[in-house]
Amino acid sequence: MEKQDIEQRWENYRKANSDKPSARENELRKIFSLLNPHNGEKIWEVGTGNGYLTFPLAEAVGKTGEIISTDVNDGNISDVANKNLEKKLNIEAKLLPVDPPLLGDEYSDYFDSVATIATLHHFDNRKKDTGETGRTNAIRTFYKTLKKGGRLVMSDPLNGTITQKYFDAIDNPEHCYPDGHPHNFFTKERLQNLVQEIGFKNISVEVAYMPWKFSSQDEAVKFVHTIHNAKCTPDESFEVAKTVLGFKKVDDHYELGWELFFLTAWKL
Repeated sequence: MEKQDIEQRWENYRKANSDKPSARENELRKIFSLLNPHNGEKIWEVGTGNGYLTFPLAEAVGKTGEIISTDVNDGNISDVANKNLEKKLNIEAKLLPVDPPLLGDEYSDYFDSVATIATLHHFDNRKKDTGETGRTNAIRTFYKTLKKGGRLVMSDPLNGTITQKYFDAIDNPEHCYPDGHPHNFFTKERLQNLVQEIGFKNISVEVAYMPWKFSSQDEAVKFVHTIHNAKCTPDESFEVAKTVLGFKKVDDHYELGWELFFLTAWKL
């Protein structure tokens, strides 16, 4: 797999989210409300992407707070760092490998909260037969870096949701170039048990319908084709999404189905 293929995949991911920032506003609003960031807090965001969560968090914690945002792709890190040259928010974007240690010992008992959306599943790769190892190590690291009284807020697909079924349906280079989507997802029971075993308390897991929103079908077609860097035609790409996820008009907009879990847990 060529590095330029990976870079193109992430460039299109950023482009889709940046060109249509309101598409995923449902999930963004939900995780932001669960995080409830306050002025002066230190937050670790795991999975920078195009910064659609990074910047609202940084604005909420203010100049006395701190956002550490980490990602496996240097294009994502550079994109957010460049955007922040003008905003001058207290954001430090770091390029880190998938494999732990995700952050060094200097961040032990450091953060008020750890936040991650649509990223947890990327810590394991079924083509490499990593099982649960990467995700387990990641959650252990989240626990280690939180202060006593700190909170973990995670959102990702669960096994059995329409989102998981969709990702399995596009696990090929035609619909998700260059490597498909070789990632597995937890069941709700396994997720809860694992987080508890690691030491978290007051764990809550909610599976919620968080449809992506568009002003037209053409807009939805373009978004789906771009975000997954598909090599088939846009219509072929959208046909899979529409069939698995469902697509309908609701009032003055269109919705493409999407389901995620939202977990909150505390280090007490």
